[in-house]
Amino acid sequence: MTRRELADALGVHYQTVGYLERGEYNPSLHLALRIAEFFGLPVETIFSTEPFPRITDLHAPRPGDDGRPSGRTA
Repeated sequence: MTRRELADALGVHYQTVGYLERGEYNPSLHLALRIAEFFGLPVETIFSTEPFPRITDLHAPRPGDDGRPSGRTA
């Protein structure tokens, strides 16, 4: 889905979606609820007072992890 498609579905300007994605704009409660409803998710799944980790950071290898099995047993 493009920013423009989401913006059209929500009735906002496409640049608003970009501002939201980058954390440069805090939506009104009404808009936050509409976004959550659009995606079928609880609002707290999409918005938080704490910064969300970047997706790339969540999937980045840990230091010393080369992706090979370590030979250790659980």
